[in-house]
Amino acid sequence: MAAVSPSLQANFYASSSKLCFVRLDRFNRRSFHCKKKSHSCSWIIKSVINNKSINGDEAIEPARILLERLFAQTQKLEEKINKNSNPPQDIELEHYLGKLESDLQTALTVLRKKEEDLEAAENKISLEYRDLNNAKNELNKREENISDAFLRQEKLENELNLANLDLASRATEIEDLKLQIEKHDHEVMLARSMLEFKEDEIKVMVDELRVKSEESANFELEIMEKSRVLIETNEILKKQEVEIEELKETIREKNEELEISTMLLESENEKLKVVEENLEKQTMDWLVANEEMTELPSTVEYFDDLTRVRMLLSDVRSELVSSRESLILSRKKMEDQQAVLEHEILELEEHRKSLSAYTRSVKDAETEVEKERVMFRLAEGRNQEFQRDLLIEKELIDELQNQLNSEKDSLRKANEEILEIKDELNRRNLEFLEIQNLLESKEAELVDAKIEIQSLKSERVCLEVMLNEKESELSDAREILNEVNREIMNLKTLLGRKIETGIDYSEAKNVVERIFELTNKVDDSIVKPESKWEKKRVETELDVIRGTLRLREFEVLRSRREIMIKEDKVKSVLEKLDERENEMAEMKRELSQDVDELRRLYAMAQERIGERTMGELAIEKMELEAAEIEIEAAVSALEKIMEMSRELLRATSVIVDADSDLDVSMGIERCGFEDPGFEELRMEAARLSDFTEKLVREAGIGKDLAVVDK
Repeated sequence: MAAVSPSLQANFYASSSKLCFVRLDRFNRRSFHCKKKSHSCSWIIKSVINNKSINGDEAIEPARILLERLFAQTQKLEEKINKNSNPPQDIELEHYLGKLESDLQTALTVLRKKEEDLEAAENKISLEYRDLNNAKNELNKREENISDAFLRQEKLENELNLANLDLASRATEIEDLKLQIEKHDHEVMLARSMLEFKEDEIKVMVDELRVKSEESANFELEIMEKSRVLIETNEILKKQEVEIEELKETIREKNEELEISTMLLESENEKLKVVEENLEKQTMDWLVANEEMTELPSTVEYFDDLTRVRMLLSDVRSELVSSRESLILSRKKMEDQQAVLEHEILELEEHRKSLSAYTRSVKDAETEVEKERVMFRLAEGRNQEFQRDLLIEKELIDELQNQLNSEKDSLRKANEEILEIKDELNRRNLEFLEIQNLLESKEAELVDAKIEIQSLKSERVCLEVMLNEKESELSDAREILNEVNREIMNLKTLLGRKIETGIDYSEAKNVVERIFELTNKVDDSIVKPESKWEKKRVETELDVIRGTLRLREFEVLRSRREIMIKEDKVKSVLEKLDERENEMAEMKRELSQDVDELRRLYAMAQERIGERTMGELAIEKMELEAAEIEIEAAVSALEKIMEMSRELLRATSVIVDADSDLDVSMGIERCGFEDPGFEELRMEAARLSDFTEKLVREAGIGKDLAVVDK
């Protein structure tokens, strides 16, 4: 047993050194990738490093702890073997050796898992380099596209040069034509100098006639517009007359009701007056009877007469009292009616105020309801967001629960496996030699693993070489881009010469500067390794550049079309000039005849002005003055019509207000006759009648309109 312990110790040292080498190798690999390619493949390396199967905190550290624990157990076994060599302690030794074997197996599983993780990382790195190759191919394609674009640009420049030459030749031809036209114009000016005086006079007359015709046309348009306005105002007046008739009928009905009520009141007043007169007569009779009673002698003969007179007086007194009470009751009834009417009027006003307050409260309630709706919608939105958050949290909780369940299952399985391993260890106490052979085989496997790690290290060196090659390729690409920049500067100088072709120099300059900036950005991005997002951005910018180049091509084609159109125009101008020259020759031949005819016509016109046309001119002047007066009268009439239309519009608004008051006053007049709303209605009706009388008084407008029609 003592001979076994050194071999175990050596195996433990080898395994621990091997694990330390693996950690160092992984650290070097990580630092290498971070230095060489921090942008393009950083996300893949981070994913490999952050993987729980590769992370040193979860894979290598437990293996190191297991190996240290195994080393400590072996030391304890050696000490126990050196101290005691009794056979009962062999059972404990076998038990410790079983534990040692289980720990070694766990360490080997960890190392195998680490190897698998390293292989996965190598696969990811190979994929990354494949992506780099694809990016290189894409850059080559883009370089080809840029070269094609430069070829197109050269073709366009050649076409522009040809167009410039054509334009220069056309410009010389146009200058020659201008000189010929100036010569012809000089000849024409000499020919026209003889006709300018008469042409000026004719132009003055034509201008005056044109002004008069325009004024007459404008006047006709104004008359048409005013006639339309008059028709509309007549329609409004008709409507107002109908409404006034309706109001008059209502007022007539109310007046009849008032007359009936006044008649009733007068009849009641007359009855009261008659009753009062009767009462006064009866009181006078009673007073006279009292005086007679005092004057009568106290005789027995007249005693019966006195008793009769007293009975009559008592009857008269009772009648007077009853009539007085009836008068008082009638007056009280009238006062009660007036009080009831006043009370009802107050109630109506209060009802009106309550209605307005109710409408205001309803509006306020509607606004509050709208606010509540808005708040409810906001609350619904928040509730929906909260429900979404709850669903997300529930999903996360379910996922965590599933993970916990899976971990519990794995722990249960591990416990079962541990129990099985314990049973197997208890069964294999007598198989120590086989275990020793197994340990030797495991040492051999560890050596193989070390060899594989060294091979991985060599592969890493190969990868470094490949990365250096990629850097050299990137430097080549940078040189190509510098050449592209130089070619773009040449393109800028070439585009600066094309100002006369119709292409805007400022736009071309902006396009070239943008291309230059984009290439500089591409150059700067090459200095630092590009990520996939930067590649996409460069692709989009290149697409934009292609689009701008296409636009430039379209503009060049458009300029060529314009040049062709201008050439056609120049040809048409030349044809017109030829026709003009022919016309000038004919005019020169006819000028002498026209001059003679004009002189003759001038002499005849002078004679007519001296003999007959002075009176005609005076008549025309009078007619023009009369027309001006008629125009002024028509304008004033139209202004009056506009004022009437404004007043009618104001009256319509007043009538609408009066209608709203009518609806209220009708209900009040049903209850009583002395109502202020009814008085306001009468005032509005009187105002309308005054307005109609005013319209009747202003009937002189019809004469003006008749004058205008004439």
